[in-house]
Amino acid sequence: MNVSLCLNLIEPDKLAGIESGGELRNPRTLGHKPTARHRFLCEMAGALEGESVLDLGCGFGWFAKYAVEQGCKRVVGVDLDERLIERARREAPGAEFLLQDATEIPASIGEFGVVSMFDFLEHLSSLELVDVMRRVNKLLEAKGRLLISVPYRSFLSNTLDPALFFGHRHYSIKDLEKILGSTGFKVSIVVYAGGLWEQLSLIWLYIFKWVFHREMPFADFFERKRSAEYATYQHKPGRKAYVTMFLEAVIED
Repeated sequence: MNVSLCLNLIEPDKLAGIESGGELRNPRTLGHKPTARHRFLCEMAGALEGESVLDLGCGFGWFAKYAVEQGCKRVVGVDLDERLIERARREAPGAEFLLQDATEIPASIGEFGVVSMFDFLEHLSSLELVDVMRRVNKLLEAKGRLLISVPYRSFLSNTLDPALFFGHRHYSIKDLEKILGSTGFKVSIVVYAGGLWEQLSLIWLYIFKWVFHREMPFADFFERKRSAEYATYQHKPGRKAYVTMFLEAVIED
């Protein structure tokens, strides 16, 4: 896996142009830059060359762009945020992007070898989650892979996530195994990553995003700390790996 491509998903000069144009001054789009967590998820995605990829909740298109650069034959991103879709189309012109509720994706979109749902499930209700999993089961090829990242539910991650008090959902592996099992999937890989620096970075981001409406200062410092944490991901949650849970699931035989 050539993860270096993911390190440079959006070039600094392009980001500078976007910021100077004022687009990122909207709080809803502030902080949307590739980070250590994104690079970790790119690495976890495994081999993508020749695959067809459906990226639900694609955001600003970071994973769609990575998938295109890895040689995927088709990449489709879906998101409900018009600003993010506009940016994704600029950043990843080799992908298709749909401005649509990802929970209502139609079967007519076709089948895919890989379906990714990164930073997406935590925004859904329990009923929406089950419904979208059933839809994905019909869109995934028989030997396809479902890639998921969610906030892991633990004492520290719950305590230090301000978004939890505004509906942000955290999950344990048992939670997701139960939901996935009920919708025809089985978990094949589970990895945990991110620790205290990841959470402190997010708190810092939220303060400057929602209070001051600007990008957070000292971003490079926090990014170095986060990168070190994500480089030591684990197959069991631990003191330095308890924030992000990555899962790969396949359709049950």
